[in-house]
Amino acid sequence: MPDSKTEAGPTWTSFFGKGIIGIQPMPASLQGLANSALADADIGVTPIAGVKGGQSTFVGGDSIGLSKNAKNVEQAWNFLAWLEGDDAQINVVAKGGNVVSRTDLANNQYTAADPRVLTMNQIAAKGQTPFALRFGQTYNDSQGPWLILLRDAVFGDPSKIDADNAAVNTSLQSQ
Repeated sequence: MPDSKTEAGPTWTSFFGKGIIGIQPMPASLQGLANSALADADIGVTPIAGVKGGQSTFVGGDSIGLSKNAKNVEQAWNFLAWLEGDDAQINVVAKGGNVVSRTDLANNQYTAADPRVLTMNQIAAKGQTPFALRFGQTYNDSQGPWLILLRDAVFGDPSKIDADNAAVNTSLQSQ
């Protein structure tokens, strides 16, 4: 997209949604975009190709828990039990065109109707989420080292990539 060199995150999927660009790495949570804004478009999904073959995906980052000061702990646990139960995962999450959080429910009547979601469910089941205390400052910060690495790799001086990659690793390991 025209703003790729300066994009810092807020509008990174906007040109795909307008049908201006043809390939867009996006999280499964944006499947709704393909189902609504571009309902007439022929949109497919595929896993990210692994560096040495195989497949890759981003898994993790979303979590839910109870605060130690929660006042309605029993109700909250009941909600979480319902949310992760078969009925909610299939008849709410999957029915809404979303990726389920339970891999044992990945193939259901709703994903059978949309092979894109089934693909995302199956790839997510293979994902691993390494613990990274400094993930946010490394990858999500618009001034973080990941964005610098990405911009140098795509638009900049490729001779900087090794140093940029070292900066990503240092950021992830710093305390």
